Order: sequence, then structure tokens, then C-alpha cells
Amino acid sequence: MRARKTLLGAIAAAGLTGAMLTTVTPAQAAEGCNTNNARTVASASTHSRGIELRYNGTCAWGRIFGSPGDLVWVDRSFDRGRTWTQLSVTKINTGGSNHTDAFNNKGNLMRACGKASNYPDVACTRWW
Repeated sequence: MRARKTLLGAIAAAGLTGAMLTTVTPAQAAEGCNTNNARTVASASTHSRGIELRYNGTCAWGRIFGSPGDLVWVDRSFDRGRTWTQLSVTKINTGGSNHTDAFNNKGNLMRACGKASNYPDVACTRWW
């Protein structure tokens, strides 16, 4: 719960409060998605953390390279980025990287976002 409050506070601090945010649990991830045959379609960085949106032709997911405690998630928009749904907030528990669940983009726009654990800034890739 603390991580969720921190994340939502970071999003508000980043000036993203005008968007409608809802959260989908990993159990609601699209059926049939996998992370095979992927390529990076968009990238961003914040405080030396690399954030990528990965895509395999049907499904997309976010990946972060950073430190334990850093967060990554994907946003999916059905209206060209005016509003979006936040999917699968994922933390690096150990090591230097982690990725979200894969989601079917359903022909809509998606982006990956991330946050370094020790900074309030949020960075997102471009919509893709």
C-alpha cells in the first residue's frame, strides 16, 4: 500500500493528475501474451535508469534497468493518450532489471513508465 501511495504521489508530482488512472492486476493481463520475439519500440531514462517499451507484434510490456526498489509499469490508452489505464506496476526486488506482465495492446497506444526509488521523478516513453 505504501508503494502505491508513493507511486500515485510521484505521478501527481509529475503533472499527470489530469489523466484518468485505473489499475489492472496481473491476473487481468491479456490471454496469450508472451515475451518472445520482442523488440524495443520506445525508450526513456531517469536518473541513470533505462526504461523500455517492448513489443512482439501483439503484446507490449515495460522493462527497467536500475536498482532494487525502482518501479516500472505500462499505460494503455484508448483515446490517443488523453486518458489511460495503468497496468502492472512492477518493482525491481533484486538485481538490476525487471519487466511488467505483457498486455495485448488491442490496436491502441501504449507506453512504459518508470521511477527511481530514491527520486520523485517519473519518466515515460513516447506513446506507441
